[in-house]
Amino acid sequence: MRADRLLSIVDLLRRHVRLSAADLAARLEVTSRTIQRDIDALSLMGVPVYAERGREGGYALLPGYRPDSADLTVDESKALLIGGAGVADALGLNQAFSRAVRSMASGLPEDHAQQVGRLLDRVIVDPGGWGGTAHNPDALAPVFEAVQRDCRARILYEALSSDNGGRRTVDPWGLVLAGSTWYLVAAHRGKPHTYRISRITDIRLLDEPTRRPERLDVRQVWRGIRAGWNARDSVLIRLRTRRDRVDLALRSLQITLLGEPAVSELDEEWSLIEARVHALRGVVGVLLGFGNWVQALDPPELRAMMADTAAEALAQYRESGWPASS
Repeated sequence: MRADRLLSIVDLLRRHVRLSAADLAARLEVTSRTIQRDIDALSLMGVPVYAERGREGGYALLPGYRPDSADLTVDESKALLIGGAGVADALGLNQAFSRAVRSMASGLPEDHAQQVGRLLDRVIVDPGGWGGTAHNPDALAPVFEAVQRDCRARILYEALSSDNGGRRTVDPWGLVLAGSTWYLVAAHRGKPHTYRISRITDIRLLDEPTRRPERLDVRQVWRGIRAGWNARDSVLIRLRTRRDRVDLALRSLQITLLGEPAVSELDEEWSLIEARVHALRGVVGVLLGFGNWVQALDPPELRAMMADTAAEALAQYRESGWPASS
């Protein structure tokens, strides 16, 4: 879209003071000839852009130029206020987020715009991490729509326990991104619950308004439910972990942890992790993948489960009948 690109050129020149046609073309993924035509268009529109000749030359704006800030659209305001680029992208508002950032930057004083520009060039938010793209459940988009529209929804939920799954009609109250996991906070028959969105396998929005209590504080509801989870029966585990693998171990165990783990140094090579977890079974599968980087110390049941599971896996692969690789 040319109009969007013209705004981007003005924003880049305000943040970087001077850029060549080649620099602009590379940043905007167009040809230098396209940039030259866009510069001509900006001049005709009254934007004070000019060319500087020489080795250090390029395009620049007159010092002190400050374009009028465009009013943010509803989607742009939502994208900014929701919480950042990663969240906006997951909810389908990534383009609105980019436009909103440019609109805000265009109204900043010149020195502020340049400082913000330097920061944007240096700080990158990548929800996908090393694993590629971030995982956003299929049901996230319709759930988000239900929350925005304040309409009831009929969902099919696959819970870990068969007693808590099935089809039900819910009153969506809000969305929560906890770590890297999305949850729906909703009421079922008037009682608040949380639903992990990756376990919602089917959803249909109903033409009925959400039954929402007066003075509802979704954040407070979430905190109350989370406190209830943490108050459930838990197990204290102690792990002897290589110091250079502590962060990786904690990230891998995140889904099973209750509260904040405690980490202390044993010696120059090893650290001690003490943490409460939901259940030992989930911990075993994670720890076995670390090999001799992590050693379970307590409780004894965890050590026994680790040994039994490792023996089962070893027996299975020794007796599988597959030929050895050449």
